[in-house]
Amino acid sequence: MKKHEIHILKKKAGFSGMKEELSKEVEVFLNTKSSEGYEVINVSFTYYEGAELIAFITICK
Repeated sequence: MKKHEIHILKKKAGFSGMKEELSKEVEVFLNTKSSEGYEVINVSFTYYEGAELIAFITICK
């Protein structure tokens, strides 16, 4: 049976750079986990109160 994990990354910043910064963090995180043998199941982004961008990442091994 596969072990699923959910990770949450978030970024508070000025609106203009928030998406690019968090996207880069997610990319680095996923590259690290992929090299450790994890499979990416889902990645989704949502805004919280217009001040935070949150990434929900589901992976399994």
